Amino acid sequence: MSDEMYFMPIIAKALQQDAPTAAMRKAFERIESMSQEPRYRSGYQQFMRFMAVAGEKNWPEKMQQLWTELCKTFDRPSSVQVLIAQDGNCVAVCSLEASSGIESVGGITPGAYRLSLDTGRVLWQGNLTAQELLWDKAFPGQPLRMAADSDHARRCPSREIPLLGGVIVRVYPGMEAGVLEIEFNAQKGSG
Repeated sequence: MSDEMYFMPIIAKALQQDAPTAAMRKAFERIESMSQEPRYRSGYQQFMRFMAVAGEKNWPEKMQQLWTELCKTFDRPSSVQVLIAQDGNCVAVCSLEASSGIESVGGITPGAYRLSLDTGRVLWQGNLTAQELLWDKAFPGQPLRMAADSDHARRCPSREIPLLGGVIVRVYPGMEAGVLEIEFNAQKGSG
């Protein structure tokens, strides 16, 4: 659940309790308490909007409209946008099919990287070094195979980073820069 909608599961859980009125009071206290953290401030504004709508005379219509917006927000998209940032600057955007897909981005040089969804959710962040991105450092003494020779170089990553949800990030070294490959396979992530 995104930080902007952090209050929804709290409310849902409270409504499932045997004493929902008391549980809702505790839920509101928790929501209020969490709003002090910077990451939840925008979500708290959403919560206040939610409460304002619930207090209006025509709240059923307003709640239906809000619910429709929420459903659109959390509907599973047909593709997922992955943003790749190096040292804080976006260097590429990949579009992966929601069921499975592979995207490759070349020109990857040493630095601090962050892979995130277009929603802001961070998939991975860390450093990629010359030892991972440059062939002569990753595989010293081994010749770099040309594409015409074989696809061996593409099958020989210097680093493989498995992430949750069936995402695998592979780093392939090159002569002057590396390649970042992002693979998404929903079947791998659900098993």
